[in-house]
Amino acid sequence: FYERRLRRIFPALVVGVIGTLAAAPFLLFPSELRTTAITAGAALLSAANLYLLNSAGYFAADAETQPLVHLWSLGVEEQFYVFFPLALALMMRRGRKVALWATMVLAVVSLALCVFYTYQDRDFAYYFPLTRAWELLFGALAFFLPAPRLPQAVREIAAFGALALLIACAIKFYPGMYFPGYLAAIPCLATAVLISLGRNATSLTSRLLALRPVVFIGLISYSLYIWHWPIIVYYHLLRGAEITAAEGAGLVAASVLSATLSWYFVERPFRVKSLLASRSGVFAGAGAAGVLLIGASAGLVLQAHAEAAAPDEGTRLASYLIYDDAPVYRRGSCFLFGHMNAVDDLDRGKCLTPVAGKPNILVVGDSHAAHLWSGIANALPGANVMQATSTGCKPVAGTKGETTCIRLFSEIFDTFLPKTKPDVLVLSARWIGSDIPDVVRTLAALKGKAGRIVVFGPIAEYSAPLPRLLAQVADGRDPSLLITARRREQAATDQALGAAVRAAGATYVSTYRLLCASEAAACTTSVDGKPLQWDYGHLTREGSAYLARLAKQTGAFSLDTVAK
Repeated sequence: FYERRLRRIFPALVVGVIGTLAAAPFLLFPSELRTTAITAGAALLSAANLYLLNSAGYFAADAETQPLVHLWSLGVEEQFYVFFPLALALMMRRGRKVALWATMVLAVVSLALCVFYTYQDRDFAYYFPLTRAWELLFGALAFFLPAPRLPQAVREIAAFGALALLIACAIKFYPGMYFPGYLAAIPCLATAVLISLGRNATSLTSRLLALRPVVFIGLISYSLYIWHWPIIVYYHLLRGAEITAAEGAGLVAASVLSATLSWYFVERPFRVKSLLASRSGVFAGAGAAGVLLIGASAGLVLQAHAEAAAPDEGTRLASYLIYDDAPVYRRGSCFLFGHMNAVDDLDRGKCLTPVAGKPNILVVGDSHAAHLWSGIANALPGANVMQATSTGCKPVAGTKGETTCIRLFSEIFDTFLPKTKPDVLVLSARWIGSDIPDVVRTLAALKGKAGRIVVFGPIAEYSAPLPRLLAQVADGRDPSLLITARRREQAATDQALGAAVRAAGATYVSTYRLLCASEAAACTTSVDGKPLQWDYGHLTREGSAYLARLAKQTGAFSLDTVAK
């Protein structure tokens, strides 16, 4: 069994890692190179998921700049295959029924842990093998529990419904969902149904899935998994701007071509034993390849450190890709991670204490509010600037999202504001167009609970981290990259939200227009050589101070009364 797993998994992984690492020094900046090299080494040890769990995390801002981040799932799979076959062998000694029930119990426990941790620590739920094992155990249950014999009409409806459900998941699932959690059970159950129904009898759906082009995609699917993400990431990093539909089609074609070559020249020879035919040979070859590649990964880590120690201008700018926002945003004390912190983690003495004799300003919202606090506090030294911010939801009445975030904003709106009535309430978030009715409704509900309500609009966002774009320009790219890489939807949201907020009687700060005077020109992207933003849109300390000074000049804070 383990020999077959090694022949199935390791050769294509080795070739994919070699190709990715060979291109990395030419395409990545030092911090990106270091992360990619370590991820490669961890993947070769079947532990990429554990490394990513303890580093940036799948949901971090830089996930789309990591060409090997997708190998987390291979780590989960291989860790499962190390332990479950041994456990299954022990269970089967006591009979098939015992093995069935034990597998069911393991699946239920794993699923329960997954659902629980999805709402407590999403990265843990996503990466940890025990919280993902149930998905693989569903496959074991599909073996233990074959589908009952059903009328053909029922079989046709069930199979088509399962396939339609899988397609719907592919279309409807999006990054902000509470995933994996119970939502992951939908595609897993649909897949189990397709497998079970296709085992004993045919249906229109099973005949569709048996067509040669579909079967071919199945044959190359593992190599397609290995190659698609490095191809997409490297192209996107080079391109800088959003990928067009035509470019996307080209990337799909390139991925399929790479996967086909990998299947034919790498996977197939090892699986049919035309290469390393003996068991000892395949284990020795895998060990040697692993050692050499881990050594190469270590060498790239050392190279990244050497380049970072003596940076040119591009490397200096790219160093902001690993910007530490914790002290600037006051993460963990005044800025909570909704899936990692509880409401009680908010340091009320530090973050929510009004000061008599000073203007009291309260900043409320998600990370796009947390990044304003240091700048506002710096721009208004005579004011007491408080902060109640959290990831996981928007600062609107009746908000939906992570429990900690909901409870924090409910406390602020229902208890703190009526009791304290700060001079200025600042609301900010990563607003999108569909938020506008909620914002208007919230402004009406908060009327009279603060001297003045100020809404900061959406900030300029980029399709790649701004420091990377600035570094590419510093290394010789056309400065127009800073225009073409800017996302366009924020401009429309800014205009519509501004009109709605003003009509509701509140003050609106057009963050977008303060940084971007024209759609045809680049926005303000740096101050004194330091990037204003450290990822797609979050402000650095310098960016926060710059924006707050501009907002102050608009009179948004009523400075004649607030910052005396």
